[in-house]
Amino acid sequence: MKKILMMSLGVFALMSCSNDDENENAVSIVGTWKESKIVIYNGTNNAVLDTELPDDCDKKNTYEFTSNGILNSKIFYTKSDGICEEDGFFSESYTYDPATKKITVAGTTTDVIQLTQNELQIVYDVNDENGDGVDDQVVMFMYR
Repeated sequence: MKKILMMSLGVFALMSCSNDDENENAVSIVGTWKESKIVIYNGTNNAVLDTELPDDCDKKNTYEFTSNGILNSKIFYTKSDGICEEDGFFSESYTYDPATKKITVAGTTTDVIQLTQNELQIVYDVNDENGDGVDDQVVMFMYR
C-alpha cells in the first residue's frame, strides 16, 4: 500500500504553485524534492485526521522536476524482511499552470496548495478517508 501511495505521490508531486501571486514567477518547481510528511484533512471542517512521517526508507525517495517538463522519481520501499530496497526510477512528462495552480503528470491533473523556495504542498489524493461520506484531502508536503 505504501509503495502504491509513494508512486502516486511521485505522479502528483509534479503539481506545484505559489500561494503568493507576486512571487509566482520567482519560485520554480524545478529541482529535487523530498517528502517531509503526508497530512489527511477532513473534507467537512479541514481538521487534521492523520499525519504520516516518512520512515528511514521513504526518506530516500526523490522527486526531480526538470526544466524541460520531466519528473524523475526514485522510489524506495521496505520489504517484508525490513530491508529498504529501490523500487524503481520513473520518468513522466509534466506541465504546470501557475495561473490555475494545476499540475498534470502523465495525464493526471491535481492541485498545488503551496510552492515556496523550500516547500511544496501537493494534493495527491481525494477520497473519503474517515468514512463520513465526504471526500477528504490527502496532501504531500515536500522540501528541498
